[in-house]
Amino acid sequence: MNILMVTMQMDIGGAETHILELCRALHHRGHHITLVSNGGVYADMLTAEGVRHITLPLHTKTPAAVRKAFAGLDACIREGCPEGDYDVVHAHARIPAWICGQLWDRYRKHPLYREGKKVPLFRFVTTAHLNFSLNPLWRKISRWGERTMSVSDDIVDYLVTEYGCARERIQTTINGIDMEKFSPDTDYAPVLEEFGLEKDRRRLVYMSRLDADRAAYAYTIARIAPTLAEKYPDLDILIVGGGTEEAAIRKIADASNKAAGRKIVTMTGNRSDTNRFCAAADVFVGVSRSALEAMAAGVPVIVAGNQGAIGIFEEARLTSAMETNFCCRGCGDFTDERLAAEIGALFDMPDEKRKALGAWCRGVIRQYYTADRMAGDYEDLYRRVLKMPAADGDGCDVILSGYYGFGNMGDESLLSVISASLAEVCPGVRITALTKHPKKDSLRTGLRCVNRMNLPAVWREMGRGNLFVSGGGSLLQDATSGKSLQYYAALLKLAKKRGMKTFVYANGIGPIRREKNRTFAGQVVSGCDAVSVRDPDSMDELVSMGVAGEQMRLSADPAFLLEVPAREESRRIMTRLGLADLAEGSYVILSPRHLGRKRDSAADDRLAGELALLCRELTGSHGLTVLLVPMQPKNDLALCMETAKRAASGARVCLPESAADMMALTAGARMAVGMRLHCLIYAVAAGVPVIGLSYDPKIDALMKCLGQSWVYDSGTVTADDLRQAAEAVLADEEKIREQIRTAAGEMRIRCMEDVAAAAALIKK
Repeated sequence: MNILMVTMQMDIGGAETHILELCRALHHRGHHITLVSNGGVYADMLTAEGVRHITLPLHTKTPAAVRKAFAGLDACIREGCPEGDYDVVHAHARIPAWICGQLWDRYRKHPLYREGKKVPLFRFVTTAHLNFSLNPLWRKISRWGERTMSVSDDIVDYLVTEYGCARERIQTTINGIDMEKFSPDTDYAPVLEEFGLEKDRRRLVYMSRLDADRAAYAYTIARIAPTLAEKYPDLDILIVGGGTEEAAIRKIADASNKAAGRKIVTMTGNRSDTNRFCAAADVFVGVSRSALEAMAAGVPVIVAGNQGAIGIFEEARLTSAMETNFCCRGCGDFTDERLAAEIGALFDMPDEKRKALGAWCRGVIRQYYTADRMAGDYEDLYRRVLKMPAADGDGCDVILSGYYGFGNMGDESLLSVISASLAEVCPGVRITALTKHPKKDSLRTGLRCVNRMNLPAVWREMGRGNLFVSGGGSLLQDATSGKSLQYYAALLKLAKKRGMKTFVYANGIGPIRREKNRTFAGQVVSGCDAVSVRDPDSMDELVSMGVAGEQMRLSADPAFLLEVPAREESRRIMTRLGLADLAEGSYVILSPRHLGRKRDSAADDRLAGELALLCRELTGSHGLTVLLVPMQPKNDLALCMETAKRAASGARVCLPESAADMMALTAGARMAVGMRLHCLIYAVAAGVPVIGLSYDPKIDALMKCLGQSWVYDSGTVTADDLRQAAEAVLADEEKIREQIRTAAGEMRIRCMEDVAAAAALIKK
């Protein structure tokens, strides 16, 4: 890939080192990297290694500098790199991200592009390295790209909470460390010689940028130096780094040296040979990347910085350190006395034990924090964004219509998976979605979104489009409302009138009870260019309405294409959902919904009682926790809460936010009991046994397609029915899982046939 990396400057610092190692690793993997910054020692190092660098004043927000940087980046992107146009522009920090975002918007909407002339198009990503200070202006103008990389889970939460970013479009990586550079074998003799230090003395090293928001514990160490010198006469302290606070800290260090009667504290200023200082340390104090680099050098670390402290890094503190990217956000601060005690505990430790702790620290880096793994995470980010639908400001190839934007997790996943699968087989495809909340839905999905009820806007969009897809779900039915069927069928008719090809895509059909609705739906579907249905019963229903059988294809719900997140991502999701205490296979998922078109309180009350009895039975007899999952919280949460209340300790309510959350959650379950269709589909896609609670023919149809017999009428089912079904499933679990995996594989093949059919229509 041709990648343009844009940041403020490349002097010493944690984010800068992250970018340094990333550029190196991507360069070594054969990608073409161009780095744009205000320069610095790390930029010089990369240039010497063959990475192209362009200097622009991106380090300041003064108007003159911003104008110059804007013009320079515009020229840089238009010119491209020697290997061709840039595939990805990757911005770090808010000023570069804002400028790149403005250029991205401009190019997408440029009239020359619409005329087919040369205007640079690229995919736009960002990295969030830390929690920025906020004010109304920055909150409004900050840009986070089509996808964003975060260096820790708590920064993901920050982006979602403070900036309204969509969690589904944020990935997480680590601060990757070069383990060859940061090693116990690194020769540190040159720094000892430079500062007149003796090799056989103890050394305490602190390292960070010495700015106001980073240097709190540099001040602490400078203050407590005389106390440490008194206890450890052979101790030397090195404070490595430079910044706005350096002079003030040096003044305290000089006073401490005078009080100790010798030079115990050495201030080194900014250094590029930080690996030598890490290797020279017996004990290290710091946070974030500096702490990780010292760990890679096999040195015991006290994790402490401006945002908090956890103390001596050991196995019991691994989770809390990793969750905050070794920044200790919210962990509380140490007093001078507490830090001195932590340092003393390590120096008082027997040498062999301290060395063993350092070796364990290096093992943590090897397992979790290598630069190679970080580069792999970024390659995955780039590939994902390159497969996303093109974010063209005005053009449109495909319009997706469905029950989108209403907060139903199943339908939202259909929008996501249909658009993603089309973009994968048709790179650069431009997709517009008709949704309830266009602005919010666009932020969440990255698609161009139009208000589904703004018919003039929909009509205009149809004039730009090529293929209209009525995508997934039970759209053509009059059980909930005749108006719903008329709306979706009318859109298909309008699209045809506007000259678009039309595709009824993996729909569940019916029930359609009124004769006039059956006639209208049959006529509209018969006029479509392609028709696929997700089950044989839907096909039979269309045939009964006069649609020719040879016009249709049996498909499957597109949600079968969803994949289970990788193990580490699944762990993050379970932690965020408050379920880190649940082991894989220790829980069951239950997803109920209210009964009837108009909520029947008596029926819902009866159902809650029976489900609560099932929860208590599964917990008491099998030791399983039941997770009640509202797939559409607006409609399902009250019933879940009532069931959990009656089940007492037998159940917990869980609120996943996305299909990825549900897939991670479901993959670890023993089984899923669902009224919601997509709860069952997620489970099958993850290879998990299912029990169906039918309130609609689509549940029966799915279970029939899967060859599974455990399905009950939700209006009459009893706890005893479900208990017997659950015991039968648990008794024959492996056989049922194999059946489920086989069925899911067949469903995926059918889904991909739909994708291929849609792609063929787009290209006609």
